[in-house]
Amino acid sequence: MDQDDVRRGGPTLHRALGGDHLGASVALLCGSLCEAWDTSFWAGRRRWRLARSSRSSWPDGDVRAPSGRELTAREILEIQRAKTGSYTFELPLHLGATLAGASRPLLDVLSAYARPLGVAFQIADDLLGTFGEAEVTGKSNAGDLREGKRTLLVARALETASPEDAARLRSQLGRSDADVGELRAILRRSGAEASARLEADRQCDEALRALDSPALDPRVAQELREIAVYTVRRSA
Repeated sequence: MDQDDVRRGGPTLHRALGGDHLGASVALLCGSLCEAWDTSFWAGRRRWRLARSSRSSWPDGDVRAPSGRELTAREILEIQRAKTGSYTFELPLHLGATLAGASRPLLDVLSAYARPLGVAFQIADDLLGTFGEAEVTGKSNAGDLREGKRTLLVARALETASPEDAARLRSQLGRSDADVGELRAILRRSGAEASARLEADRQCDEALRALDSPALDPRVAQELREIAVYTVRRSA
C-alpha cells in the first residue's frame, strides 16, 4: 500500500512478483490468505475474540492520509495508537498471555505498556524512514516524503515552520521528483525532528511506567524494558 520497493533489506512482495498490476494483486491476495489462516487458527482454539480484534484494529485513515486532508499531530498520534499500538504490540502480547492463562489485571498492564510503545516505535520508524541510512535500515529514506506520508514529523513541521518553509513542504510533499534533501532540512529547521524524538521518548517512558505493576513477573518486566528501549534507540 505504501508502494515501497524495499523492505527489511529485500524487495517488497509486489515488486518481487513483477511490480505491475498482477504483482500487486497477488501480494494483496497473499495478505488476505494469511489473515484467513490467522482467523481459522484462533477460531479453532475458541479465541475468536482475539482474532476479531486483529481485524478491527486497522485504521483506514493511515492509508487515506497521503491523498486526504492534512492531519494534525494529535490525529496522527491517534492513528498510530490504533494501528501500531494495537495490532503490532498489544495484540501479540495479549495472544501469548491469553494462551498462558493470564489474568485480566495482567492483560491491562500489557495494554498500558503496548499502546504507547507502539506509538514510540512508529515515530522512531518514521524518523528512520526519513533520516536513516538506507544501507542500514534496509529501506529507502526518501520514500515516505515522496509518497506524501502524513507522519508526526510532517505534522509538527507544518505547525512550526516558517510560512515559506511550510509552503515549500506542502508543494513538494508527495512528489516523485521532490528534493528530499531540502525537505529534510525543513524538518530539522522547524524543530520537527527534535520534537518527534522527544515524543518517542515520552511515549516510551509511559510504557516503562506500566511495567512497575506487581501483576507482572519481574523477569518479564525486565525483558519488556529492554524491548522498549531498543524500540526508540534502534538504527535499523
